[in-house]
Amino acid sequence: MTPTTQFRIPSNLKSMFKDVCAYRNVSMCQIVIQCVERYIGKETQDPALIRHLGAKETQRQTGLVQDNRGVWVEPETIQPDEDDWRHLL
Repeated sequence: MTPTTQFRIPSNLKSMFKDVCAYRNVSMCQIVIQCVERYIGKETQDPALIRHLGAKETQRQTGLVQDNRGVWVEPETIQPDEDDWRHLL
């Protein structure tokens, strides 16, 4: 995904959503933001996800990656796994 990724919503669902929001006199954008906030609030109760997000943020800020021991290192110092042939595809 990119920062400008658009979500594809089935047209009948989007039409119903638009009609409901118009009837309730609320912005479609407001409702989507509220739903996303609730989803994030619920999902971030998972400690494994919190650790993953923290590691991802550290990687983004520093440019470092974790090796198989969990030590932060420069990405070019990590040796490819000889048994991992998928990178050749």
